[in-house]
Amino acid sequence: MKTKQTLYSASQVSPISMSASCQNTVDQSLVVSAKTLSSSTPCFPLLPGETILPKAPAVVLDDGTNCIPQHFLSYQHSKQSVSEIIAEIDFDPRFVLFVDEDKASVFIQVGIIGKDNYVKHDDQNAEKIVYGRRWRVEPQLPSSEIIQTAFLALLKAREHEIRELFKHLSANPRAVQKTTITTPFSCHHDLPLMAMSRTTDLAETKLPLDEAHIKDTLASIRYDHASIDLVGIQILKQQQLLLEIQIIPSKLTTLPELNQQTSGYIVVEDSSEDGILNSIMDYVLQLSHRYTEEHFRFKGFARFSRNNNVSKISALSAKTRIAENVQSNDEFNHTVSAANYETDATRVPKIGSGKLGRKIKQQLNRFDIKYGILPKWEQ
Repeated sequence: MKTKQTLYSASQVSPISMSASCQNTVDQSLVVSAKTLSSSTPCFPLLPGETILPKAPAVVLDDGTNCIPQHFLSYQHSKQSVSEIIAEIDFDPRFVLFVDEDKASVFIQVGIIGKDNYVKHDDQNAEKIVYGRRWRVEPQLPSSEIIQTAFLALLKAREHEIRELFKHLSANPRAVQKTTITTPFSCHHDLPLMAMSRTTDLAETKLPLDEAHIKDTLASIRYDHASIDLVGIQILKQQQLLLEIQIIPSKLTTLPELNQQTSGYIVVEDSSEDGILNSIMDYVLQLSHRYTEEHFRFKGFARFSRNNNVSKISALSAKTRIAENVQSNDEFNHTVSAANYETDATRVPKIGSGKLGRKIKQQLNRFDIKYGILPKWEQ
């Protein structure tokens, strides 16, 4: 969260005049004086849509390179600037990042190329492309947050696929096909129906703590045409289990993280079939998230990789954010506060007088809110 500021109602917000740094066209003389750098000093370039705030101080990094941190910039992004930023991102070629705009705003969207998860593999002679939700991009969104929005869009698009690739085989003696194959963790279930019928929240009978029942549960799972074997089991405290499993891919398995046999340990919170199935789902989601973290790159840099040094990230943050490391003055600090307030004011929602509005009002009244900008109540 930002530094505390006085609480305002959105109806009291008055427009703040746009400084030169908030305009689409950058005043080059202003930019040069703002950097306060000599021509011989190396400095990182601005990204499209970025402008340096007036009199912004430069920060000298440990390698001698100068930079203007993102919180000393203003942003006016367009479809073109967002497209140029997204073009610097590399990931799995089956996941395509699009940038487009409609009457509401610019947005990022993921296209996914592959076989239909609900049609038998042998019945498909070609691949298809499907599209995920639209991730809105505000003009004032910092470039770093645009990149992170793209990361989250890919993370969730991949999670959507993972949930569909997790197949559960269950006995159905009344059907012609005695085994029913479903995707219980997919995002396509009728949630309102589930909430109103309340037929899915019945407690499951606990399984005996024996290896045979656990193996039967694992045998009921197909994950991207791969099977899951039990390698070892250890009973922990309070009905918890520690399972060592191995995911064995088939010739139809497509997920790159399953290219080789994958072994891992899973803590099952209870000994029920539901507990095992949920824990396996958590595990394969973790594999997917790790794959995304390691292979998502901006300008060749894997920001979310576990190979990054956390202490060095902390040091860089301290270098660019702790006050004693940044040479600024009261005039510039006021400029930053005004720019932050101007951005925050554009994000304040309007609240209606219906059921949701009444619920939000009751929720807000539970807290002693003294900072930030309160939502505007529609009459």
